Amino acid sequence: MSEPDAGSDVAGMRTTAVRDGDGWRINGTKTYITNAVYGNMTIVAARTSTENRYGITMFLVPAGTEGFSVAKKLDKHGWRCSDTAELVFDNVWVADDQVLGTVDRGFYETMRNFQNERMVLVGMGVGAAQVALDQTLEHVQHRPAFGGHLWDLGAIRQRLAMRQAELDAVRASMYHAAWIGDVGEDNVKEMSGVKAYGAEVINNIMYDCVQFHGGMGYMRETPVERMSRDARILPIGGGATEVMLEEVAKRSVIA
Repeated sequence: MSEPDAGSDVAGMRTTAVRDGDGWRINGTKTYITNAVYGNMTIVAARTSTENRYGITMFLVPAGTEGFSVAKKLDKHGWRCSDTAELVFDNVWVADDQVLGTVDRGFYETMRNFQNERMVLVGMGVGAAQVALDQTLEHVQHRPAFGGHLWDLGAIRQRLAMRQAELDAVRASMYHAAWIGDVGEDNVKEMSGVKAYGAEVINNIMYDCVQFHGGMGYMRETPVERMSRDARILPIGGGATEVMLEEVAKRSVIA
């Protein structure tokens, strides 16, 4: 979905798919696409309606399709073990049976899937943050300092205690939002809220864990250094924090 000028604003995409015989002709560019370098099948969102801003359709485009190419493998701040790329679609033709879902309904199908993506991102972050806290607790309880250990300093103990309490709240909120979706109810407000709050909490935890590891926390050989970089994508991917808060705000208006 993501393009140079369209990310969280999915309806702002410019890639087009125009009717051509018994198929479609796709033109446009995509960026920040996960697994695009090595993936053998790409699901592409393209605008199929000139009258409806939300008239978007999803297409299956196999690797090697004429006109479809990986323009560049991107060099990322975090998640470096996962390839991410820019893609180009230059008069790519796909048959009707490569339409995924319903023509002009791709935007709505994408919005539904976003709730699952946001839950997965928060869950991933919660797991990593718990590991970071556990490792930091072990470190400060054994790191000698001022005739004792770092754990003996109240400022450190209380900060870690608060971060654990915040993480527990995020975990509980995530399960609650997931449960609402599981019983078939609209959970956009709840999932957007936990995505916004959770991503910020997780990054705050990573910041403190690096801090309490001291100079070692800044070294590439320390797991918390990597986890802190990987966590930075959470307030951006799957819907930026600012967009998530707008989703909550729109659903908080009392008629």
